[in-house]
Amino acid sequence: MSASVAFILNGAPVTLRGAPGRRLADVLRDDLGLTGTKIGCNAGDCGACTVLLDGAQVCACLLPAARVEGRSVTTVEGLADGDTLNALQAAFLRHGAAQCGICTPGMLMAATDLLARIAAPTEAQIQDALGGVLCRCTGYRKIIEAVLSLAESPLPLWEGVGGGVAAAPSVGQRLEKTDGPAKLTGAEKFGADALPPEPWLTLRAVRSPYAHASFTLGDFAPLLAQHPGLRRVLTAADIPGRNLFGIYPTGKDQPVLAEAHVRHRGEPVCALVGDADTLAGIRDADLPISWEPLPDITPDRPGPDLHAHAPNNILCRGRVARGDVDSGLRAAAHASIAVQTRFVEHAYIEPEAGYACRVGERIEIVACTQTPYMDRDEIAPILGIAPEQVRVILTAVGGGFGGKLDLSLQPLACVAAWLLRQPVRVVYTRPESMASTTKRHPARIAAEAAADADGHLTAFRFHGDFDTGAYASWGPTVANRVPVHATGPYAVPALLCTTAAIHSNGPPSGAFRGFGVPQAAIAGEALLDMLADQVGLDPWEIRRRNALGVGGVTATGQVLGEGAALPECLDAIRPRWDALRAEAEAFNAAATGPY
Repeated sequence: MSASVAFILNGAPVTLRGAPGRRLADVLRDDLGLTGTKIGCNAGDCGACTVLLDGAQVCACLLPAARVEGRSVTTVEGLADGDTLNALQAAFLRHGAAQCGICTPGMLMAATDLLARIAAPTEAQIQDALGGVLCRCTGYRKIIEAVLSLAESPLPLWEGVGGGVAAAPSVGQRLEKTDGPAKLTGAEKFGADALPPEPWLTLRAVRSPYAHASFTLGDFAPLLAQHPGLRRVLTAADIPGRNLFGIYPTGKDQPVLAEAHVRHRGEPVCALVGDADTLAGIRDADLPISWEPLPDITPDRPGPDLHAHAPNNILCRGRVARGDVDSGLRAAAHASIAVQTRFVEHAYIEPEAGYACRVGERIEIVACTQTPYMDRDEIAPILGIAPEQVRVILTAVGGGFGGKLDLSLQPLACVAAWLLRQPVRVVYTRPESMASTTKRHPARIAAEAAADADGHLTAFRFHGDFDTGAYASWGPTVANRVPVHATGPYAVPALLCTTAAIHSNGPPSGAFRGFGVPQAAIAGEALLDMLADQVGLDPWEIRRRNALGVGGVTATGQVLGEGAALPECLDAIRPRWDALRAEAEAFNAAATGPY
């Protein structure tokens, strides 16, 4: 059904003709080119698509276009006056509130709604008003501080402000973020905002519904005949070069498209290339794929080797040893702990997106990535060409945290564009991103530590099994880095720290802020609290006595130089620690009855 929809957009009348049931977010982005309105989930969960409808914030991904008939819509592109930021945008720039920038338009629209209703809101009111927009970079403090700065010294939101932080930069003075203005006006281009040259095709990966299975592909000719808009179905047999990639030179174990065997749910087995509407109308159930599910392999439920190079599914091991651990563990205080963690999703607000174009005997890939040179060096052998024939063009990255170090859409987009000699675009859905991309390593940790009567650590023993999932990814980094850092920022004279990276039918585990060290820190910090209780020390005090500073010696024997300032950091927070502790003690003393 087609109908016209007339409304006011950023102060100007607009009339569109199309399906009135289409999402407003798609209309704004695809029909009107206003890509400042971002799509992070298409389910109303993340708030990145927030716009104003008659001045009130709404999620544009949930609003049918027909609902804006005769009404006023404001997007982030309607806030600034040309290149001049308004007061709210300038406050975001001044306070460093726009980091990756993918949530920034939604935050600005929600804050605009609030400030139009309440000129000087409280922090609680700001938190409530911004609560529908998620951010993964800032911890929200800088965003809240930016809005508070206007509440404390209100300026009309229509009053143009240059946004300058300082007239003359000087040592110790905060500078403007160079890409800040583009993130604040909606001009910054992320993976899904950058469109390939016309005419371009869309690619949709077909992914395994099973964590472990064998499969066979049938004849796709009837499907191609039934859907003229389906240009090609890619399988493993179509990969021009090597159907494997990975982080390490010796760790190329992950196929672009699986060959008869899938090792995790969400692994791609084929790819449909054609026009977007045609691909959307083809169900996975319509495809000639026969599945034979196999028993899932986990660290708790071992099974046959998933890879020939990893006997017993042990990818690799790590070890750091120093001093006499057994003697040290016989000190005055001793504590032990077992910790288990699960997979953790990066949850960046921007799902993976980009496109590839073949230019003669070269390939160009435009995508959100944290590792353009690593991407180049992996794409080249997949296509069977030299690295110099691959050009990687970065878009802005709407959050990564390590999750966009690994390849995602790049191999499939490049293979399709290379074979079809036509630009090919790929945009992951949120479920697709969560199912197919890397996670934080699950861990099973057993650790023990000891301290003398004065609270000085004497020994530490640690073992961690880290579930690296179906493929290696950054598993060797985790297995080898955790033993180095397992003792935390503390001086320990004797230690034995070991790890194993273990394959399973879980999603590949990769880089995620700390490479396994956060999992280890849960155990280490808990042991310190337990030891502090045994020797009668405040938890702050035992950390201060063992903190590594200038001249301190790490677990691997490194002598720290200038910049090792943990003792000074602990001293700086002592007043706040004491105040919080006093509040807790007062609360406990006043509390009566069961909690």
